Amino acid sequence: MVIGTNRSLRNNTLVTVLLGSVIAVMQFAICSRGLAADAPYPSKPIRIVVTFPAGGSFDSVARIVAQRMQLGQNVVVENRPGGASVIGTDIVARAPADGHTLLSIAPSFAVMRDVIKDVPFDFEKDFRAVGLAMELPMGIAVNVSLPVRNIKEYLALARARPGEISYGTAGPRGLHTFIGESLKLSNKVNITLVPFQGENPAVTAAVGGHVTGVVVNVFSIAPFVKTGRLRGLLVTSKSRDELMPEVPTAREVGMPEMEGSNWNGYVVSAGTPSAVADKLNAELNRVLGLPEVREMLRVQGLYASPMSISQFETLIAADASRYRKIIKAIGMKPE
Repeated sequence: MVIGTNRSLRNNTLVTVLLGSVIAVMQFAICSRGLAADAPYPSKPIRIVVTFPAGGSFDSVARIVAQRMQLGQNVVVENRPGGASVIGTDIVARAPADGHTLLSIAPSFAVMRDVIKDVPFDFEKDFRAVGLAMELPMGIAVNVSLPVRNIKEYLALARARPGEISYGTAGPRGLHTFIGESLKLSNKVNITLVPFQGENPAVTAAVGGHVTGVVVNVFSIAPFVKTGRLRGLLVTSKSRDELMPEVPTAREVGMPEMEGSNWNGYVVSAGTPSAVADKLNAELNRVLGLPEVREMLRVQGLYASPMSISQFETLIAADASRYRKIIKAIGMKPE
C-alpha cells in the first residue's frame, strides 16, 4: 500500500509538472503574438517593387516618393522587370502581409489574369490597395503626311480605307492597346494594331511613317506634336493638357467613352493590417502634396493624384470592368 501510494504521488507530480510546462508555453506564445501585433510599424526597411526597368515613369515616381517618405525606416526601390510584370508582382504577392513590401501598379494590373496565361496570383484575393500616386493622360497622334486634321477626318479615312490605317502602341496587351481598340469598337472602324516593345519605338515608327498613327502617353508625343512632326488628334484627360494645349479632349470631340487616364499606384499583399495600409496611404498623400514633388512630376507630364484607399479601390474596380469588356469584345485570349 505504501509503495502504491508513493507511485501515485510521483505520477500526480509528473502530470502537474507537465501541465505547468504546457501552460507556460501557451502563455509565452500568446504573449509573443501580442508583442508582434503591438510591434511598431515599420520595423525594418520598406521596399517598393517596380516591374519595369529603371528610368521609366513608374520608376521615377517610386524614387521620388521613396526619398521623401518619413516612416522611421529607409524606403528603397527594387526594379524587378520581366515576365510581363508577373515576376515582380509575384514577389509582392508572396511577401509577408506586414506592409514592408509595396508593388507599383498600372491599370492593366487588374486584368493581368485576363491576358496572361498561368498567372500565379489573383489581384482581388492577393492584394489590398494603398493609394494612387499619379495620373498621366494618353493621346492619339498621326504622321503629318496622313491627310487628316482631326479625329473625325481620321475616322472617315479609316472607313474609306479599312485596314490600311495603322496605329502603334507600347505593347500588345497594355492600356494603350485597350484605348486604341476602344476607339475602333465605339466607331466601328478597321484600324490595324501594330504593337511595339515600349513607347519610344512606337512613337519613332509613327514619326518615320512606318505606322500612320500612335496611341501612347501624351508626354511621349508632345515634343513631336510641338515641332510639327506628328499631329495630335485628341487627349484622353478631362481637360486639355498643358503639353499640347491645342489638342482637344475626347469629350470635346464628342467621344466621352475615350476619356480616362494611365495611372500609377501602390498595393501590398492581402492580409496587411488596415492600420498599416492607412499609415502608408497617409504618408504617400503627404509626399504627393509637397510642392516640389508636384513640380517634379509635372515637368515629366505626370500629375500627382492623392486619393484615399477607398477611392483608389473604386478606380481600380472601374478600370478593371471597363477593360475586361474591351478584352471580351475583341476576343483577346490569355497568352
